[in-house]
Amino acid sequence: AQLHLLHVVPEKHGPRELPADLKDRMQAARLELGKLPAEIPPHGMVIARVVREGNPGDEILRYARETGIDLVAMGTHGRSGLAHILMGSIAEKVIRGAACPVIVIRPFGIEGEEAAPDEAVSSLGQVPESNRALELLQRAVAVRATDIHIDPVSAQEYSVRFRVDGRIEPYCTLDRSIAGPLLMQLKLMSRLEIAQPFEPQEARVHLPESMLDVEVRITTVPACGGEAVSLRLLKNEETPASLGVLGLSPGGLASVAQMIQQGEGLVLVTGPTGSGKTTTVHAMLRLLDNGARNIVSIEDPVEYRVPAIRQVSVDARHGLTMTRGLRTVLRMDPDVVFIGEVRDVEALEIAMRAASSGRYVFSTLHTRDVASTVTALRDLHADDLSLAGNLRGIVCQRLIRKLCLECCSHSAATAEERAAFAAEGIEPTEELSRPEGCEACRGTGYLGRIGVFETLVVSGKVADAIQTGSSEDDLRRLIRSEGTVSLTAEALKLARDGVTSFDEARSIKWA
Repeated sequence: AQLHLLHVVPEKHGPRELPADLKDRMQAARLELGKLPAEIPPHGMVIARVVREGNPGDEILRYARETGIDLVAMGTHGRSGLAHILMGSIAEKVIRGAACPVIVIRPFGIEGEEAAPDEAVSSLGQVPESNRALELLQRAVAVRATDIHIDPVSAQEYSVRFRVDGRIEPYCTLDRSIAGPLLMQLKLMSRLEIAQPFEPQEARVHLPESMLDVEVRITTVPACGGEAVSLRLLKNEETPASLGVLGLSPGGLASVAQMIQQGEGLVLVTGPTGSGKTTTVHAMLRLLDNGARNIVSIEDPVEYRVPAIRQVSVDARHGLTMTRGLRTVLRMDPDVVFIGEVRDVEALEIAMRAASSGRYVFSTLHTRDVASTVTALRDLHADDLSLAGNLRGIVCQRLIRKLCLECCSHSAATAEERAAFAAEGIEPTEELSRPEGCEACRGTGYLGRIGVFETLVVSGKVADAIQTGSSEDDLRRLIRSEGTVSLTAEALKLARDGVTSFDEARSIKWA
């Protein structure tokens, strides 16, 4: 192991300080650091003693990033109120900005109690118990997390992980004495049955006015060692994004425009959970919202609140399921219907019936690519003749991470990378952008995500192939021959243009 002892001397200690004073403080810090550790270190341990000047929080984060630190351990003054704001902000800044775990050590003798020198607690434990759940949610929002996972990992501890830009990241470990009340507070905020820890439950977390721009859905389930909790964080955007900013290529935009101009039928947007399907559907609905159409949706939950759309939210606790709500929605004289997700045979049957009656029906489905969407519909007992007649278009999508423009580097493409581009029919590029890592992207090299799309207008030869029962592989070959570009090829185009990295583009598995 290698131990780094870092001390940061602030550049300015006072308004009248001279450069010589800073030099003296730097020398004094080196002398003090040379005395540490007080005990003889284990045999073979390498100790680096470093003194820097500058902003303490910034320098600690910069040093950890430059040297590839795996764990930051730092003390806290145990203050509260104004003293915490002045003295605790360094630890808080490091906790929020570090790309690796951070342990905060309690000082000796807080309020007369002797704390063990090796006792480490998450900084969340120092937040008043009544504020911990809200503090956790606010920290997740601050780092752009879309999910929080809280799981029992031992008899004494719970782990907390965030999903940021589609990737799971460890955040902290909580002692059960902290995790237990935290989970209880989350359940109370969601009005869940706290007396039923052995029954799975779902609900919406009720948040204060300061967080009304966020929708949080909670799912609890009994797991080995305790109760596991997942929280989905959704931003309540005032206006959903337009199609032009989602990442669709010119060809993809043309295909979507053709689907929307059909006037009736079923349009499906597919992909895994969290791939932005609802965002894409709402962007399509915006193009249809010309004031002359009655647009009604049934969603679980309502992610975008659009005044021009009559939106119904699923409420299973009160008997309003997706299927029951869909039947109700169709009695509201809609011209356009958005079904949050086709989940079963009955829902698909109702959607197909609505599409065949001259309505526009939009919905989402979990499938791998465009061709597999037809297979999924067949698995839900959809008739080939009905599919060919009512299915107007399919948009399959993924979200991939964008390179951080503050720190990305550039280097020549390898022979393997050039071959991958050529295999997809893309002109190989001489130079590719690479992720590096900085404070802006929290050391990951990526900042934000963009959509990758495979779009298909169901007509002509493709509709005939569906009607005659062609297999998934035959459909895929036909779709490629008709000019529909694969998800992998679209992702590689983004890597060629410097939007993402080659490795991130290759993470799109389905061709």
